[in-house]
Amino acid sequence: MGADRAPADSAPAVRLAPDTDVAVVGAGIVGAAVALRVSAAFPRRRITVLDRGDATPGSGSATRRSLGVLAPWASTAGQRLLLERGATWTGGGTVRELLRPHLRRVPVLVVARTGTLDSLARSTIGTRMETASDELTAAARAACGELLLRKGDGQATVRGGMVVLDTAAAADALLAAVAAGNGRVRLGARVARVEHLGHAQRLHLAGGDRITTSRTVLATGPWPGPELPAAAGGVSATRNLDRSPWRTKRMAALRIDRALPPGAPMVCFPDDDLFLLPSAEGPGAAGAIGAARGIGSAERPGGAWASFRCEDWDVAPGGGRDAYGGRDAYGERTLEAGRTVLAGRLPELALAAVPGPAAVDGYTPDRTPLTDRPAPNVVRAVAASGGGARFSWGIADRVLELLAL
Repeated sequence: MGADRAPADSAPAVRLAPDTDVAVVGAGIVGAAVALRVSAAFPRRRITVLDRGDATPGSGSATRRSLGVLAPWASTAGQRLLLERGATWTGGGTVRELLRPHLRRVPVLVVARTGTLDSLARSTIGTRMETASDELTAAARAACGELLLRKGDGQATVRGGMVVLDTAAAADALLAAVAAGNGRVRLGARVARVEHLGHAQRLHLAGGDRITTSRTVLATGPWPGPELPAAAGGVSATRNLDRSPWRTKRMAALRIDRALPPGAPMVCFPDDDLFLLPSAEGPGAAGAIGAARGIGSAERPGGAWASFRCEDWDVAPGGGRDAYGGRDAYGERTLEAGRTVLAGRLPELALAAVPGPAAVDGYTPDRTPLTDRPAPNVVRAVAASGGGARFSWGIADRVLELLAL
């Protein structure tokens, strides 16, 4: 592999004037939240966000195709901690104002076994579960048609409705705020290797450029991380970032090519890992948001999206036609799998289902995002497990702690 594969720790431990204080690798919603969190805590520190996308920050991440449902449920202690930390940080001030234009609340009907509803009630953070009203159930039936219940099913709702974030627009707003302060965003910058310099690090970009930084945050989503320095038994060496704690998996949704009435609720089936989310633009309008996410166009509008569990594991995020969504990534098998799940609960809408957004994300075994320190002064924040939009704020707070600035 030539000189570029020389041991990364072989450089002398010298003190250099870094080009930046903190380098954040990845400009999806997690990277954007991390950059803003560091900027807010240390307004004099220089921050550089590096993203492999050439035109749009985070263009190769799940952020651009996320439906942005901020479900208030935590199935593990780690998830609970992230949601609680995130709520503390985003509860007011600059972050709240930045996010406000990109948030909406949608009434939600939750249909599941009574045991599942009890579990969700215990795991709810920041609000509470309540019994669904007859009016809410009627609104769901008016929007969706037949709603198939199973023996033992109950119906509930989330007090105040479900919060939904336009994830891509929010990430752009956070990055703009960072750039307006003490940061900058550099596109087309894939970090291939991190070289340890004792009191600093040198990031080697794929195009040959180098950037010196005091701290590095890897928010690379499902993409393989750069080569990192490691020392074994006192002998300097290089290693590739171990992906063993997590695997990649495709996320997929259907577009419902049918107008829904104004005020249609979100309908969630936790036992089926299925939910229906009405479009933000109103009935029959996929509009700009839909088109940007490959969900359709004004010529073929859709009134809602139906997210379902896709079991395509170990998908390469950079795999050409297999990369990040659209119809290339879908295939008839994925489409039929989604229609089958939807038909089991909302059969009328299944008849109007066409391919919607698809993306790839990293998943840990228990769906708790991974945050750790894999090398000196390097923090990793990956494998958001399909929950980057709702966990990113807590992840950012945890990353700030691990950076030890």
